[in-house]
Amino acid sequence: MQKEKKVNVKRIFVWILITFCLLIIGGMMYLYLLMSSVKTEVISTENKDLGIIESATKQTKDIRNYVFYGVDSSEENASRSDAIMIITVDTLNNKIKLSSVARDSYVDIPGHGMDKITHAYAFGGPELAIKTLNTNFNLDIKYFATVNFDSMPKIIDSLGGVTVTITDKEALLVPGVSKSGKHLLNGKQALAFSRIRKIDSDFERGRRQRDVMQAIITKLLSSNKLTYPGILTTIMPEITTNMTTGQILEIAYSVAINNISTVEQMRYPNSDLGAGKMINGIYYYVFDISENKNRILEYIFHDIRPPEEVTK
Repeated sequence: MQKEKKVNVKRIFVWILITFCLLIIGGMMYLYLLMSSVKTEVISTENKDLGIIESATKQTKDIRNYVFYGVDSSEENASRSDAIMIITVDTLNNKIKLSSVARDSYVDIPGHGMDKITHAYAFGGPELAIKTLNTNFNLDIKYFATVNFDSMPKIIDSLGGVTVTITDKEALLVPGVSKSGKHLLNGKQALAFSRIRKIDSDFERGRRQRDVMQAIITKLLSSNKLTYPGILTTIMPEITTNMTTGQILEIAYSVAINNISTVEQMRYPNSDLGAGKMINGIYYYVFDISENKNRILEYIFHDIRPPEEVTK
């Protein structure tokens, strides 16, 4: 009888172990299938092709930089990058930094001369757009993610909305919002908020886009991990990237293992470094590229904020 009990206990233990292994394997398979729904666009990741100076490569396991491009199909030329945000995962200081670059910034686009930085994406897709960032600001970006603004409502609604602070002027242009203050916006409202442009400046439009991105990341970081599969099922098919499933999971693991919950934002160029200027009848934001480069590098790699702070 005693021997029979021991055999039964052993069988139960084996079945529990097998079930546990199957759940782990099934979960991993589901996760990989989910990640494979991301649209992949292959670009070169060679330093010379992306304008990364070998001796100046700064990326380490503690500070990794990626770039987010937002394209707007409602605009005349949707292939331009309406939003350009450098996303820094900084595990040294346990924070995520969002550094946006104004789309009218007057920079040297390799092979095309001086032009608005937004045009780089239209001229040569994400590869040329990344090379333009790297060569002008001495960065080390190799990986990107692109989302069409029309996909934002799906993404935001899957999170249950996002909370942003709205001004009186902005409130007039967001459906269902009648006054300034903090508001929980649904996807349609957040999209309208991101597209506001005529009440102020391109810098302010960029700030609104950063506010929404910051709210999305903050909501994800604070969400119950059990809700992630449902959220990711909606988000992943809306993203185009050159990252592999393993690389995406590595970022998620890095953020989770370091318990990162702080999300900061900055914008470049800073207003004390330049001004709007008409060149051949076209508006550009002309600025001190050298000093702007120094400020970006100081913030991203040394956590030194420039004089002009824009966090909210």
